[in-house]
Amino acid sequence: MTPSRLFAAVAVCLLLATAPVLGNEIQEINLQFRKGDLAGALARANHFLENNPKDAQARFLKGLILADQGKSNEAIQVFTSLTEDYPELPEPYNNLAVLYAAQSKYDAAKNALEMAIRTHPSYATAHENLGDIYAKMASIAYDKALQLDTANASAQTKLALIKELVGGQPRRTTLAKPQVAAAEKPAPLAATPTTPAKPAPATDSIAVTLTIEVTLTDWAQAWSKRDPDSYLAFYASDFAIPDGLSRADWEAQRRERIGKTRRIDVQISNLKIEQSAADKATATFKQTYRSERLNSNTAKTMELALRDGKWKIVRESSR
Repeated sequence: MTPSRLFAAVAVCLLLATAPVLGNEIQEINLQFRKGDLAGALARANHFLENNPKDAQARFLKGLILADQGKSNEAIQVFTSLTEDYPELPEPYNNLAVLYAAQSKYDAAKNALEMAIRTHPSYATAHENLGDIYAKMASIAYDKALQLDTANASAQTKLALIKELVGGQPRRTTLAKPQVAAAEKPAPLAATPTTPAKPAPATDSIAVTLTIEVTLTDWAQAWSKRDPDSYLAFYASDFAIPDGLSRADWEAQRRERIGKTRRIDVQISNLKIEQSAADKATATFKQTYRSERLNSNTAKTMELALRDGKWKIVRESSR
């Protein structure tokens, strides 16, 4: 039960292959949420859902926002409705388990995780979380046994082993940054990692979609700020350099072009992301470029890959 993999706002909920990709409005809601404007992001999500009540991504973000506001019961309602409408998705069940565990409802958490595993047997996070729940439930049971029989040496030994396993005192479970009831600090559940473990083939992940969307938004902002170091950092070391240039020559060319332009504004829209493997994805979007010398609208395709836990650009093309 390590605290380094707590359930975080950037990673949850596998996306149906037929579900729509993030639209511009959902991108804005996500960015507003990331900036900490919870009230504004929630209002915007609610407004969007008035016209798109079944949108899984907007509902998912709403659940995260509510959890971040400490409104656990409302977040539970959102994620419960997602499991009802999309029962084949494992991560909403995992979300529910985290929220239930924070309320010391360990049976409900266990049931939710078992459903997550049933829908997606290779979902490693749910297996780890379920182990944490079993350990916590065992600890409670051994504590109860010792209350009834203080001389029970077997229960004492097993309780000591459990405490050694969890590293002593239970740590608080968190969902993004929600407020946890002060009664009892439940055992922590592992977070859905930024890269889900062995996702089902041809199934996109909202976690990956959001992460790549944020990466490309930051890439465009670095370019707009005329910050060549930050801009170039988004490209993988094995990026396919165009025009037969060396990496050094290509970087020098990019630095020169960015440096001699006084004003740059880069915007991306109509973003579509497809994940072909756990560590590979392709993004297509419309790139709008504005400077004092050039205005252009370009259809762009980027191939990205995970490199040391971060999504990096490995190939790009325009038309």
